[in-house]
Amino acid sequence: MHSRKLCGAGCGMLGRVTNTRTRESAAFLAEPGIHEQWESAYLNQDLDRFYERAFGLVSDRLAAGHAGSILDAGCGYCIHAARLARHGFRVTGVDFSVSALTAASEYLKRQGLEDSITLKQGDLLALPFADGQFEGVTCWGVLMHIFELETALLELARVLAPGGRLVIMENNAASLHVQLWEPTLRVVKRCLGHKLTEMQRTPRGIEEWRQGDGGGLLVRKTDIDWLVAFLGRHHVHLVERCAGQFTELYTSLHFNALKRLVCRLNEAWFDHGGSARLALGNILVFEKHG
Repeated sequence: MHSRKLCGAGCGMLGRVTNTRTRESAAFLAEPGIHEQWESAYLNQDLDRFYERAFGLVSDRLAAGHAGSILDAGCGYCIHAARLARHGFRVTGVDFSVSALTAASEYLKRQGLEDSITLKQGDLLALPFADGQFEGVTCWGVLMHIFELETALLELARVLAPGGRLVIMENNAASLHVQLWEPTLRVVKRCLGHKLTEMQRTPRGIEEWRQGDGGGLLVRKTDIDWLVAFLGRHHVHLVERCAGQFTELYTSLHFNALKRLVCRLNEAWFDHGGSARLALGNILVFEKHG
């Protein structure tokens, strides 16, 4: 393939940059502030109705695969893990961030779910679980921040039992949001003299590095066809692909009425089976064979 052309000094430099940014990203994600920002932007009351519908679907698909024990990989504050627990699953939540797990423990106590969900610290690149330990695995909006995507996917597949189901939600690089709105926004920012984030296209999708004062963060819009093909080569095959949120435009809006309108659009797109290929959020259901 292309490995020989990419080796040498350039390859070593690329590896050092990736390793450095992996460490920066890990440090950034370990800070409690980033989880609080995400809770405000992505886990607020305006979005609750969508998430209840979405995790109703996720729970149905996991139950159809006879899953009882579920791993929520990258559980954060356990808000989604709690939704799974309320549907009757035995849930283990894993996250590498101590601050996130501390907040998750407090949240579960407030919800009366501290006995329903087991929390464990661990890295998605080396999950602290046995092969085939879980009948179901969920990973909602986490892989987009991981440089070593292939390693993380293999770990998710490893801990999944044969016949078990893996549910992944990732943002879709081919969506209208990514293809139309984001390039327009970058043009506007360039015209206004704002500094643009680094962005590159890779086989895995469109990868953007967002540098902040306390570190940086990778944000990937995934090539869904690449993801499906990669897991398929490792005996984890796609069962269903459906739309999640059509757009995250609400994160750029300043008026609550407009934000709520976008949220209602997302709900309608999901409820009426809108095209997953056009939607930003994609919910992917896989099953492990062999």
